[in-house]
Amino acid sequence: MDDSTYTLEWRGTRRSGYSYEDIEAALITGELHSMYKIHVNGRWQVLRDYLEQYRTQYAAFGYQSQPLAAAQPPPQPVRHETLPSYDEAMAEPSQPQRQPQAQQRSAPLKPAWFWPVIILSGTACLLLALVLVYVLATSHSSSQRTTAATSKAATNAAAPDVEKSEEKPRKAKFQPVAYTGKEIFPSVIISTATVDWNGDAQTAEDKKTDEDAQIRKHQVPIYGDENGWLGVKLEGLKKGAEVSVEIKADSFMKPSKWQGKISTLSEEGFAMVIPKILWDYEALIKARQQRPMNIIFSVSINDQQMPDLNETYTLRSINDCPFFIKDDKTGRTGTPLNYMFAAYVNENHPMVQEILKEAQECHIADSFDGYQSKDPEKIMRQIWAVWNALQRRGIKYSDVANTTPSEMTFCQTVRFLDQSIDGHQANCVDGSVLMASVLQKIGIKSYLVIIPSHCFLAFDLVPNSAALPTGLETTMLGSDEITEVKNIGLLPRREKDKEYEDSKRTFLQAIASGNRTIQGCARNLQLKGDPEFALISIDDSRKIGIMPIPFTMDK
Repeated sequence: MDDSTYTLEWRGTRRSGYSYEDIEAALITGELHSMYKIHVNGRWQVLRDYLEQYRTQYAAFGYQSQPLAAAQPPPQPVRHETLPSYDEAMAEPSQPQRQPQAQQRSAPLKPAWFWPVIILSGTACLLLALVLVYVLATSHSSSQRTTAATSKAATNAAAPDVEKSEEKPRKAKFQPVAYTGKEIFPSVIISTATVDWNGDAQTAEDKKTDEDAQIRKHQVPIYGDENGWLGVKLEGLKKGAEVSVEIKADSFMKPSKWQGKISTLSEEGFAMVIPKILWDYEALIKARQQRPMNIIFSVSINDQQMPDLNETYTLRSINDCPFFIKDDKTGRTGTPLNYMFAAYVNENHPMVQEILKEAQECHIADSFDGYQSKDPEKIMRQIWAVWNALQRRGIKYSDVANTTPSEMTFCQTVRFLDQSIDGHQANCVDGSVLMASVLQKIGIKSYLVIIPSHCFLAFDLVPNSAALPTGLETTMLGSDEITEVKNIGLLPRREKDKEYEDSKRTFLQAIASGNRTIQGCARNLQLKGDPEFALISIDDSRKIGIMPIPFTMDK
């Protein structure tokens, strides 16, 4: 037996003089446990690790394993030296109870090569399994590729000139575009012929400068006439494509063409081309009744002519005034065109001079010089004189405004000045544009007041005033039965005075009614957010380019 002794430590308490046999016996009795520290070869180590190490060495010398109590120490362990106590202490486990003798034997010792062999064997099996999975997957993929290649080769052999479908470019196509749907309104085309909706800014891509705003990614770029009403929308183009668009129609326009390069597309690949349409304005002015018209749209892309589109549109009457373009058939949203009513105010109409002559013969106003007198009372007498002259024309209120329904617009029939006078009748819009035409001629600033289902006149008593204008309910024109201007001299003085008093009373009542309505709708009229309310200044409409529809003798 080896008589070497060892020093053990637990939680700073050292026990010396233990031989190997003493340690084995103390472990069995519970006096020691395997978590003690043992000082061997000049260093401290856990007793459990030391025993496993030297039991393995013991088995390597060819001895049979023995119970712990009978185990012999390994050959010649080095004697211990005394060192300072171990700094790190571990929690002391509870003392094990003594077990029956049958359980006090240690498990048979494993050979030194046992665990390395087990680990190496497991690793080898795992690697073998991974290699097998990879081979099977590669074989299946290769089989699929071979099958696809065979199928593709067979397809190409049958049709060698056919490209893969995913590589085919999207087919270019086009469709007609008209802001008022498949209807042409002569009143809009004529009255807005000189309007530049964007002022100095350019919307058309082929006319833009570096200072003009660029389109957003979802906007469709426009080429050609940015103020036009008729064109085509193209898709499936590539940037840099050379495009030619021509539009032709029977009787009302000459062939109109645009040619150029498409440099910008929307994110979806769209572009809009609007040629400058060469309208026959004389023919449009004479369109007094609705009729069909044929329009031909021709497009070529990179010198490749596409099939023409032959469309049948409706040419509306010159008296049809669109005042709202619908975004869809419901009409809940859209673009207001209220300013179009100003096109029927015609201060240059030849009958305006006749009305002013008759107003002068009524001897209500001394002169018709607008604001030159700077006297609100004299200005009011000028307006009353015009009112009185129109009353003596026998014009009665007639609620005729309906027109043929339109799919994409709300519109109303509006009579021209001569039609109202010759027919002796006017609806709310007719009477307002009639009065406004005469007031504009003498220099009095007038307005058309648009509210839901109604229109009336307003005017400024003081020029350039920031206040709301004075209202005048023109539907009251026909409230009095008074003598024609040419017969005034034949009336007795009393009867003549009564007619003037009746006319003045009705005139003042019409002003009171108009003012009440304006005051009640003041917020809606000033905010300009509701398309059903509008205060249309005739002067401002002329400044933006809304011209009066010309008078023609052709019925």
